[in-house]
Amino acid sequence: MAVCVYDYGDEKTEEALIRRICGGIYDTYDLYRDSERDNLAYRMMKQSLSSEKGLLITSRISNIGRTKVEVLEELKWMLRHHVTLAIARYPITCQIDSMTNTVALKTLINVFEDLMSDPSFEIRSGSNAKAGRKKISFPENWYELYPEWTAKKITAVEFMKKAGVRKGTFYHLVKEYQMLLSASKQTIHL
Repeated sequence: MAVCVYDYGDEKTEEALIRRICGGIYDTYDLYRDSERDNLAYRMMKQSLSSEKGLLITSRISNIGRTKVEVLEELKWMLRHHVTLAIARYPITCQIDSMTNTVALKTLINVFEDLMSDPSFEIRSGSNAKAGRKKISFPENWYELYPEWTAKKITAVEFMKKAGVRKGTFYHLVKEYQMLLSASKQTIHL
């Protein structure tokens, strides 16, 4: 079973909580950490979790999606893929037996579905209020084009055309993407 801890932004999941949830059952876990810039580590973690049954530990539910719609979709994905979800703020989810966790996930899904029409219910409302220039997101096809470019199947010019970015933006995104890849996952021994 893959054990993954996911932190978003400045959030840090407490080591004591991780030890309590793992309870001597698991010796190691993979730590995935994303900045507020992108969710690359989260995508990598989902690939790891979907390949086998897994346990995901995070500090808050807003870590798994930027909007209430994304959070609802991620909860449904976890239920479909039999991922055990432990959220520090909801102690009932920190029970790693599958029956309790399945009930907790279904309850969270029902609550989110009920709150979808409530305009006052938002996940990360403050994240867009920052001053300064808006950061450019990675283009939708970035994750397919980048491996082709690094394998020299396409040129940088072809990459830029297909991604729809200019030269300066392209190299800025490449540098940031490489930093995200190198810092997004650590394996930690308990």
